[in-house]
Amino acid sequence: MKERMGSARRGIVGSVGLVLAIWACGGSSSQSLGLADGGGGGPFGVGDDASTGSSSSSGGMTSSGGSSGASSGAPTGVSSTCIVGSRGCLCDTTGACSAGLTCTPQSATNPSLCCSGSDCTPSGGPIGATCGMVTAASMCTPGITILPANGTNDGCGYPASDFNESTTLCGINAVGGGSKPAVIQVFYSDEHALTLGCATSTDPVSALPANPGAVSYPQTGDPACVDNVSRPLRPVLYVTDITADPTCTTGDLQHGGHPYDPIAVFGTWKSATEGAGNMGTPLQADPMPANAWNLGSSADAVPAAAMTCNQGGFGGRGGGGGNSFGAELRFEVGLISGHSYRFQSVVHDGDQTRGGDSGEACAVFCAGTGSSCPGMATCAAGNSAMCPTGTYCGEDGCCWPPGQGPMPDASSVVIR
Repeated sequence: MKERMGSARRGIVGSVGLVLAIWACGGSSSQSLGLADGGGGGPFGVGDDASTGSSSSSGGMTSSGGSSGASSGAPTGVSSTCIVGSRGCLCDTTGACSAGLTCTPQSATNPSLCCSGSDCTPSGGPIGATCGMVTAASMCTPGITILPANGTNDGCGYPASDFNESTTLCGINAVGGGSKPAVIQVFYSDEHALTLGCATSTDPVSALPANPGAVSYPQTGDPACVDNVSRPLRPVLYVTDITADPTCTTGDLQHGGHPYDPIAVFGTWKSATEGAGNMGTPLQADPMPANAWNLGSSADAVPAAAMTCNQGGFGGRGGGGGNSFGAELRFEVGLISGHSYRFQSVVHDGDQTRGGDSGEACAVFCAGTGSSCPGMATCAAGNSAMCPTGTYCGEDGCCWPPGQGPMPDASSVVIR
């Protein structure tokens, strides 16, 4: 049946970008939600509605997710975890890929992928650990959960005394999933600049190009370089699919999980030297002047709560913003929509005493689809034949009920 709609229209109902904030200052935690992305409010403009999961495997463990009832025509997203920017995985949030690869459009219902010429086959396999078998539809609500400290344990569930510099982790944000990259932002502040890795003749560390600076796909030195208790000296992220077991910590550092490197770094940083036994020692000189939370124009906005977390040492911790060195680490990964993931971030400050001067923070994140049409089918703008009966295809590519959404032609909209 075909109907004609009048000129009345309602405003676009934007999707909701869900943002995690873990605040380390003063040992407190807080959560920041509700950044609307319909009008450009979210930091990455990613809609987060539940969609289809598929199968993946890692380290001998397997996970599979069923359909959550996504409408036909919705973006299919990734069917397995993957490193954004690598061959066969999603292009990064700038539309780029790692060296030698090109961001290449796929079919209408599939996101663009990084390819080598016409070769878009995945490389490197799935990332992180997976806990158990997912036998039912993925039903988690896209968004995040803060893991609070409990007694003498930190938010990751490990003794807080194991990480004597967790206060340097001032905030973590997470958004995305499915057909768009899941983006994890880690915000760092300390009286010494972040250690980006151990520079060797064969494994360099990206130099700071300016103060503040920015580097995409940074070099993080020798991956074998560790602190004096065998933790990676470079900043890393650990990922675990906990859809089948929310208590699982298999992919954490403490259980031999695989560390992943940032896709970009902003602000200030410095390198370390490597000695016997792959032991790293951060350089003593910091890149003066201290930049505080001036991370450069290409960095993401520092969350308000993190702005109060200025770990300046010369004017006293917590209040010496002008004496602190700030940095943002951006990790991007392909995550299966509707699956829940545990993130563990580990960083080192710019000196090394008292057991490695490292910090950790953890969060649980439910990946969305990346669709900007939460709860609705998607379509090619104006093509209502792709929409369910009783809806029309809006100019935003969403299938709207009569009288709602942005119409491609206010005087003539065909309802399927």
